[in-house]
Amino acid sequence: MEKTFDSIQEKINYLEEHACESEQLGLTYSEQTSLFKIWSPLAKQVILNLYETGNETDDSLIEQIEMTQENNIWQVAIDRNLNGLFYTYRLLHFDGTETETPDIYSKAVGINGNRSAIIHLESTDPADWNNDIPVRQTSITDAVIWETHVEDFSSHENGGFSQKYRGKYLAFTENNTFLNGDSSSEISTGIRYLSDLGINYVHLLPAFDFENDEQGTQYNWGYDPKNYMVPEGKYSTDPNEPAVRIREFKQMVQSLHNQNIGVVLDVVYNHTHAYDSSCFTRTVPDYYYRHNDQGELTNGSGCGNETASERKMMRKYMIDSLLYWAKEYHVDGFRFDLMGLHDVETMNHIRQAFNDAGMEDIILYGEPWNAGSVEIYEPNVPADKYHLGELAEGIAVFNDEFRDSIKGPVFDAHKGGFLQGANGFEDSAFMNRDIIGSLLANTQVEVGDFRLPDGKNWAKNPSQIINYASAHDNLPLYDKLVQSLKNQDAYERDEELIQVNKLSAALLMTAQGGIFMQAGEEFARTKFGDDNSYNSSIEINRLDWSKTQENKDLVDYYKGMIKIRNAYPPLRDQTNQTAEKVHFTELRENILAYTIPNIIEENPTWKQMAVIMNTSWTTEMIELHSTLPMPEEWTIIANRHTAGLDSLGVQVGHELLINPREVLIFISE
Repeated sequence: MEKTFDSIQEKINYLEEHACESEQLGLTYSEQTSLFKIWSPLAKQVILNLYETGNETDDSLIEQIEMTQENNIWQVAIDRNLNGLFYTYRLLHFDGTETETPDIYSKAVGINGNRSAIIHLESTDPADWNNDIPVRQTSITDAVIWETHVEDFSSHENGGFSQKYRGKYLAFTENNTFLNGDSSSEISTGIRYLSDLGINYVHLLPAFDFENDEQGTQYNWGYDPKNYMVPEGKYSTDPNEPAVRIREFKQMVQSLHNQNIGVVLDVVYNHTHAYDSSCFTRTVPDYYYRHNDQGELTNGSGCGNETASERKMMRKYMIDSLLYWAKEYHVDGFRFDLMGLHDVETMNHIRQAFNDAGMEDIILYGEPWNAGSVEIYEPNVPADKYHLGELAEGIAVFNDEFRDSIKGPVFDAHKGGFLQGANGFEDSAFMNRDIIGSLLANTQVEVGDFRLPDGKNWAKNPSQIINYASAHDNLPLYDKLVQSLKNQDAYERDEELIQVNKLSAALLMTAQGGIFMQAGEEFARTKFGDDNSYNSSIEINRLDWSKTQENKDLVDYYKGMIKIRNAYPPLRDQTNQTAEKVHFTELRENILAYTIPNIIEENPTWKQMAVIMNTSWTTEMIELHSTLPMPEEWTIIANRHTAGLDSLGVQVGHELLINPREVLIFISE
């Protein structure tokens, strides 16, 4: 019987009624039998194509096998060993169109991801993979996340990486790399550097299969999704061989785990690289995407389309693929690109799915915004910052208010924030309140004698917040400081800017919430003023490891601040207990002074911490608030030059002079 619809919405309603949420879709392989299953209720014929090669330009068709439909699932079982072959589906739809597509549930693919591959997944496991233990933190507030792109990490020749591994997954498996390949320098790079730095998660920009020429040289961040359940082939040593990318991705994860570093995968479910040619459209036209009332594609992603996370089979696909990455690849967390385009219910289902699988410690966080208008129709609500209260515990979002209040708005390179001395802000007192709210993760607490302005208290507790100063988007922190303080394109080392960068580290590491940093932020990484380098040259994007030597004092400062954060549990409190007791001095332009008591440990080594920061150009007198039970003597553990666990001297009394552009961190024992 022909199926016709008067509107796209009528078609969507029909497909929702014929969803199969409990079915295991895709290929189930064994040496004896391969079972293929695809959901496509509006297809009137589906044929399985078997190919000898994975390159779609090769005319290597071996066999075509007709599939049968039962309960809206097309399937066929083939009782022989198909290992090493490739496949697609050819679908004849009721509207008369015919499409050929890889499996949207592909677990392996050929070159450029245009044909699905049939492989024995266990054969891709590295040695001792069964003993690989995921590296996860008790709470996301314990996370110190370092964001990098696979190619950026190891493409520079001064990193000391093997030439064949530069820009590849396997660069993360080289445990003893040194600047310029000189081990006598004792200046480590790569994974050894990360271990020394003290971070506990590496966040990888999209490393699933995205649209590109996998044998080409064009750089791309990877926000062009194609096959969501397969690693990108360009970062493997042989993208023609389906098993290689899988094995090498696992080797990368295993190597990071061996250094007690977890792996976060940046996932981009909000759109696909294209609409007409996507596997989703070829399999079930229209269903996986949002349209407006006129039947036109909506574009909240800014990339030409947006997916419909609220629909049953898209929600199922997101959950199935995320669980697959965690189980098959031992991934420890996920970052959701433009999470504001997804709906709250889907995000909560994702969180619950991990909890039900015994993976409560998988971290989930995302961007609580979108890139355009959003067509999430009621009763669905977007998973953005304005609906954070409706998100389940265990889902965090980026704190853009912290980012912008400390260093100025990201969309105006020349405007500064607190770090620059409040230049560009007419109301510095209001900005200071933004800083305070951000340091407390914008939780529902009173700050001293006032409450934050309406709209600033949007998180339930610090475990919903990821604090950061810079990410791959917009200018790197150092470039922002160059443009806002120097107003010129000179990106070499500048002593004043290095000092301000240290102040940023101190603010970041003493904030309530999870901690996130762009790779190289800790050594004054520059992209030479390029604020959107998604397809710029590798020379612009790659990490210049020589800066770890040139700016060693800055690297050491970040190391010291990470040690301080790890040593003082109140900074990592996932509840509001600490935030409610943090006390700030009176608000003054370009001055912050706050105390953080230790009320969460029974017998604390450190009973209290004080953070004082002066971003002005003048020496200031600070009086630590006398209404609190304050010690007469404090131990200094961080100043403008150094941070760490060793004493840098003693401060006696409640009054002190603080130099321009200085931070002081005290503890009482």
